[in-house]
Amino acid sequence: MSKDGTDKAASTENRFVSAGFAAVVVIALIVFAASLMVFYTQVFDLRDARREHSFLLRLSGSARAAAGFADDEARSLSDFDIQMRRINPHYIAWLTVGGTAIDYPVVRGSDNIRYLDTSFFGEHNTFGTLFMDYRNKGDFVPQIIIYGHHTRHGNKFSDLHLFLDESFKQENNTITLLVNDRVVEYEIFAARLTDIHDYAYFLHFSFQGAFEAFVYRNNAPPGAQQIITLSTCVTRGDDDERVIVQGVLR
Repeated sequence: MSKDGTDKAASTENRFVSAGFAAVVVIALIVFAASLMVFYTQVFDLRDARREHSFLLRLSGSARAAAGFADDEARSLSDFDIQMRRINPHYIAWLTVGGTAIDYPVVRGSDNIRYLDTSFFGEHNTFGTLFMDYRNKGDFVPQIIIYGHHTRHGNKFSDLHLFLDESFKQENNTITLLVNDRVVEYEIFAARLTDIHDYAYFLHFSFQGAFEAFVYRNNAPPGAQQIITLSTCVTRGDDDERVIVQGVLR
C-alpha cells in the first residue's frame, strides 16, 4: 500500500475513534444528567415530604392528646377527622407504631397505585403516602392491609424492618389507628421477610371458615376477630421482596 493509502486509512481510523469517543462522552453526560435529575428530585421530594409530615403532626397533636380523656375523646377525634378530610377526602385513619418513627396519616384511594407517588396534599412526590388497600371497604373488614415505602432516609415504613428482631418485637408490640372517632389498638404477633405471594395478602373471605383458615395460616392468635398487615418493600427497587408486620385486634 502506498504512503497516501496508509495515511488515508489512518485518518479514517482516527475519525472512527474520535466519533466513538464522542459518543461515549455524550452517553456519559446523558447518564450523569439523568442521575443528577433523579438526585435533585429526591432531595426536593424529601424536603416537601418532611414539611408535610411536620404540619400534619402538629395538626394531629391536639386530637391525640385529647384521646386520653374520655369526655373529650370522641368529639376531638371527630373534629380531627373532619380537618383531615378537608385536606384529603381519601383520609381514612392515623397510624402509629410503638417504638418507631411511623406516625402518619393513611389514605384509601380507588386503586393501589396512585399514592405510591402522591403526597397527602395530592402533589407528586416519590415518597408517596401510606395507603390502605382499596379493597378494604365497609364498616368492618377482617383483614386490613396498609402499604408504605421503604426509604433510606428512615421515613414512611422504613422502620418495619426493626420488627425482624424478635427482642425488638417483644418490647414494641402495639399498632394504633385513630379511625373515625375511635382509638383502635392491635398487638403485633408476627414480622417476616417475604414476597408479594405471601398468604398475608389474601383478602377474599367470602365463604364460611375462610378467615379462620387465614388466621391459622398466618399463625395468628386463635379467635382473632381482625388482623392488620403493614407491608413495605425491602428496598426502593422493583423486586418482589417485602417486609410485613402483622397485629391482631385487642
